[in-house]
Amino acid sequence: MALLPQFDTPASLRDAPAGSPFYAAWSNFIATGLAAVRPGDNGGAFYDPTETDVNVAAIKTLTWIGFPRDVLLPGNRDNKLAAYLAADADVAFRDPQNEYFEWYVKRNNAGKIIKLTFVAETPEYYQRLWNADPSLVLSLYQTLVSPAVTLADLQTGTGVYNQLNRWNTTDGIVHYIQNINTLTAALGLAQGSVTALPPFPDNFEARPGSATARTAVDPRVGFDVHMLIRKGLHVTFRDPVGLYIVDWNDSGFTKPNGPPVGNYWTIVRGSPGMVLRLEYEVPAGEGFVVGDIRIGGHLIEYGGQVAEHITVSTSGTAGSPA
Repeated sequence: MALLPQFDTPASLRDAPAGSPFYAAWSNFIATGLAAVRPGDNGGAFYDPTETDVNVAAIKTLTWIGFPRDVLLPGNRDNKLAAYLAADADVAFRDPQNEYFEWYVKRNNAGKIIKLTFVAETPEYYQRLWNADPSLVLSLYQTLVSPAVTLADLQTGTGVYNQLNRWNTTDGIVHYIQNINTLTAALGLAQGSVTALPPFPDNFEARPGSATARTAVDPRVGFDVHMLIRKGLHVTFRDPVGLYIVDWNDSGFTKPNGPPVGNYWTIVRGSPGMVLRLEYEVPAGEGFVVGDIRIGGHLIEYGGQVAEHITVSTSGTAGSPA
């Protein structure tokens, strides 16, 4: 196949007008992140598809559950309510939500959940959009969170974009803020998997990532990428490069009077298979709210109860040098 001329934006979004320098800046950011081609076992390597031509033999999809495995490890596996509480606890920084997946819980005056918003958007995207034109970021915030957002709300006193602004922390959500949930970290995780693990003669001896890894995503990426490298293949992220919400399952969700719920999911940004923003909200005509729904007989009191039914993913390609 031919060299990729330029990296596309996540889910092929077009938040800037045609011809904006934002698109070149985004492509350059991805290219910089993929620049190092690292030799691994049996001649396998990680490559930049804008510089290296590869005959693609397969597309590999890596998937994991969005609910943070980390909050289950201290002993909450038999106390799921404690795990849900822990995952929802840090509103200002969302530190427990470390699986490249974050959410925001909106409640009514009675404390019941009325809306859940799940995102797989990276801070790097919004930073580069801000660099191109701050008004574009302002417009997105006003559309996604509140018309009341002002430019002053989104920046420091020196005009720098503040990703920890109130509308992306305590009063809403637009993109990741957890400190390891960045696209830069995801690129590094995949590239590091090329050489970080020792070579294995077969899959039975392969270990799924570091024994100290506390997330679900790290061992998954480390295992799958290294298995491709061990076969002597060249691997990279599939364009458009990004982290995506790919599946959600409301089996076992029931209305207050017992029957199964309707389809209360809305894709707000992205498209099926490449969702960046997903909302869960009961239509007003139903006469009840999210907090009145039961999952397996338990009322929804935390965002994590729904988050554990959502799958996150990224995709890669593997092949041999052309």
